[in-house]
Amino acid sequence: MTWFQRLLLVTIAATFVLVVIGGTVRATDSGLGCPDWPTCHGKLIPSADKHTIIEYSHRMAATVVGFLFLGVTFFTFKTERRNKLVFWLAFSAGLLLAGQIILGGVTVKRELPSEIVAAHLGTAMIFTAVMIVTATISLMRAHGHRVFAFASETTFNRLAILTSATAFVTLVLGSYISGTDAALACSGWPLCNGSLTPGGNSAEGLHFLHRLVAGLLGLMILGLAYQAFEERRRQPLLVWLSVGAGVLYIAQALIGAANIWTELAAGVVVTHLSLAALLWCVMVTITALAYYLPGDDVSGVDEHAAQRAKAAEWAR
Repeated sequence: MTWFQRLLLVTIAATFVLVVIGGTVRATDSGLGCPDWPTCHGKLIPSADKHTIIEYSHRMAATVVGFLFLGVTFFTFKTERRNKLVFWLAFSAGLLLAGQIILGGVTVKRELPSEIVAAHLGTAMIFTAVMIVTATISLMRAHGHRVFAFASETTFNRLAILTSATAFVTLVLGSYISGTDAALACSGWPLCNGSLTPGGNSAEGLHFLHRLVAGLLGLMILGLAYQAFEERRRQPLLVWLSVGAGVLYIAQALIGAANIWTELAAGVVVTHLSLAALLWCVMVTITALAYYLPGDDVSGVDEHAAQRAKAAEWAR
């Protein structure tokens, strides 16, 4: 494993820790523990107040991620300039990190508006995803794997992309809701205020929308696990990752219910976000790997694609 690959993996892990700390900041109402930016109470090292320490730890973790990514950037230019796809993915991750830093400052300056907080988390998750894809491509190529022909034609790959997108929407929507009065708009689970399809105010509708999207995500993960056993049974890594995604989803759903039962206890909220972020990371990994690990029916896909190409040739 090269230093570039090692630093990518360490940066991904550090970014996940950063997201968890960010969730702790949100769950403990410590977002304004440092009311200014980039200093904290006008100091580089602030006083040891509880909320200040929590928010300051988030900033320090972000600083660590920044320095780690500087290492990634160094090795990107040193060793990866000939690998165009990896190079430009790493470059785009740098732009995302810069945007993330700016959003962090805006979040504090504007005193934690829900839409900016959700955008802040969403950008962090996209940055993590780009890093995961970059690491996957680099590691697969290092082991002699290449994207197999007509990879986008398989049901598994298409479903993996759609499931990842749904996981992202669920995550960002949940972040937005947690900063509004919709977080406890549904007082029960699985029913929402005693109803299967509630009406009521916009907060209740927004909360119910999150549950609907989360339910759709569960069905898609179930379908992905089925496809893994059907289409990728000779690829145990994809099978186990798909099953793992299902286990994470079940745990996430139960913790989501606990959010309601405990009225947003800080530990439960942080766990809910952490599992959602981990599920997103697993889904991105599955999607990236699927392009390098062909399914059992890849020959049939190739034949189908060849027939389509031949038909197109006749049409011309």
